[in-house]
Amino acid sequence: MAKPSSDFEKIAAEQKRVGFVREFLGFLRDNKKWWLLPIVIVLLLFGLLVLLSTAYPGLAPFIYPLF
Repeated sequence: MAKPSSDFEKIAAEQKRVGFVREFLGFLRDNKKWWLLPIVIVLLLFGLLVLLSTAYPGLAPFIYPLF
């Protein structure tokens, strides 16, 4: 593995990797954007609903009125 040549690369190599969820929660906390959390949750629930409707076609009649 090549040695880091810049200070930025050295700092990046020393830090451990952070997961997407933890990084997103840190963004919400640092920037005081807590109002985004309900929007993200609703979007994730709708995505889950769409995935379930494709996996279980019997759910489709109950899902279509939502849209």
